[in-house]
Amino acid sequence: MAGRYPDAWVDEVLARADIVDIVSPYVKLKRAGRNYTGLCPFHNEKTPSFSVNRESNVYHCFGCKAGGNVAQFVMEMEKLTFPEALRNIAKQLNIPEPVQTFDPREEQERSQRERLFDLNREAALFYHNNLYAPTGKHVLDYLHKRGIDDSMVRRFGLGASSDEWSTLRDFLQDKGYTAEEMAAAGLVHIKEGHSYDVFRGRAMFPIIDLYGRTVGFGGRAMGDTQPKYLNTQETKVFNKRLGVYGANFLRKQRDLKRLILVEGYMDVLALAQHGIQGAVATLGTALTAEQARLLKRLAPEVWVAYDGDEAGQMATMRALDILQKEMIPARVLRFPSGLDPDDLLRRDGREAFEAISPMGANHFRLLRLKNGYDTGSEEGNSAFSREACNLIAGVSSPVEREDLLRWLEAETGYPREVLAEQVRLTLPKKADGVGTDGRSAASFRRRSLHAAAPEDADEAEKTLLALLATGRLPQDMVRLDDFEATLTQGLGQALLNGRKPAQILSEAEDEAMRSLASEVFSRIGDTGIDLTMPAAEECLRTLRGKKVRQRIADISRDVDRLSGEDKRKALEEIMQLRQTLNSLMLSQREGKDVSG
Repeated sequence: MAGRYPDAWVDEVLARADIVDIVSPYVKLKRAGRNYTGLCPFHNEKTPSFSVNRESNVYHCFGCKAGGNVAQFVMEMEKLTFPEALRNIAKQLNIPEPVQTFDPREEQERSQRERLFDLNREAALFYHNNLYAPTGKHVLDYLHKRGIDDSMVRRFGLGASSDEWSTLRDFLQDKGYTAEEMAAAGLVHIKEGHSYDVFRGRAMFPIIDLYGRTVGFGGRAMGDTQPKYLNTQETKVFNKRLGVYGANFLRKQRDLKRLILVEGYMDVLALAQHGIQGAVATLGTALTAEQARLLKRLAPEVWVAYDGDEAGQMATMRALDILQKEMIPARVLRFPSGLDPDDLLRRDGREAFEAISPMGANHFRLLRLKNGYDTGSEEGNSAFSREACNLIAGVSSPVEREDLLRWLEAETGYPREVLAEQVRLTLPKKADGVGTDGRSAASFRRRSLHAAAPEDADEAEKTLLALLATGRLPQDMVRLDDFEATLTQGLGQALLNGRKPAQILSEAEDEAMRSLASEVFSRIGDTGIDLTMPAAEECLRTLRGKKVRQRIADISRDVDRLSGEDKRKALEEIMQLRQTLNSLMLSQREGKDVSG
């Protein structure tokens, strides 16, 4: 019988686990005040930005923004589910596993999902066996012609669907599955009381998740049938936005330095056939944020190796944007026009593939940008140079920025000093961008919670949340409307409702919320007990003062358009707001309480 673990047992495991002891076998940690720091295991870096807080049992990387509690660290490192990670930790601590609580609805849902996994496995075996039957010979010949040998066919469980309308349906019925269950798995259509196979006359590629479960299928048409590729529809166990093809082979590869992201099933097979590890493909969609987060769990860097045609290069740009948003280092493998990885490997072999030097993401962006200008003309060359400098201004690494400037100098003929000045003039416009705000992760970490005046409202909100999480602030001192951003408001609501940091992190399904929570909770303990109240009061002054100033600005902007009683009320409100603002400033000078 399956269910969920009792909350008390989960709390005990999270409370007794020492995150420093758990993390140390994976990351070399060094004491830095109350926290421990080291090189982040989730992305490539030379300067430590990975922080572990023993008091709150959380980790956070100020570089890639990965973070969570002790169980979530084990999840990411060992590629486990949350319950599996809890069991892993409990075993280390000699905490016996409890009997799981029973929830009828959860049990029914789990049973249905398990039934679909079993059904998909049976279908995969059927397709695989059919590949070596007379009805599958043309598919096997096709795979052999594409350079895929029998060992690779067996490794990936490749198969063939029959040209007939109900071969799979009949097979699964004999196994005891109903037509409704087959339809729920996306393998059979039911129409007007009749059922028939979804996949017919296709090479079949089982889609297997990280845990070895067959969740769906991709089918390639033989001949002119459309669509050329057909994927399982969305089911209770399959969503093509969430997984990648080939990930099941990578779960246990801890030494994997990079993933190679390709467009299709055959590209993954071709790379594996030639002994190149780490290839995965999206499932008939452009790269999604969910897939990017999965890739981040498997390796610290992604090389995008899409087709060399224009469509493939446009898809590469979109993929790079997604990877950048998810803080995943990325590079690009560029193939000769018209070729994809499979074509290149079959034509020229592994040596030719490995001879392609991966290109930095921003270098690739500059090349794509150049394609939109006639750089042979003075006007086009100048326009391209300005746009290229805008792009370079957003690059946070000084070394990479210098490399790009030198490349741009060679491409455009403008002296490096002129281009660097153009970048410098652009920088103020990029001040709010990632990596261009002048604050390094290291300096950010060094800033104490009890700074006399938080530099901005964003910092004040995070500082206030960390102080609130200590449980030392008086009830009703902090209000929900003190937080403006959606994420900080959500975290503030959870803390005001009495949720503990470990509980909040365990329940955080949104990656952005989890990252914010881990960053905030990693600050717990940085402020002494005697400084907690002054620090909280300063944050409240900053946040409430900002709101008052914004309200004054909003009314002042419109007051000239008012007349009569409306104008009198507006001016009166401005006066009252200025008095409130003066009171806040006075309380700051005199150290008075602002919690009222």
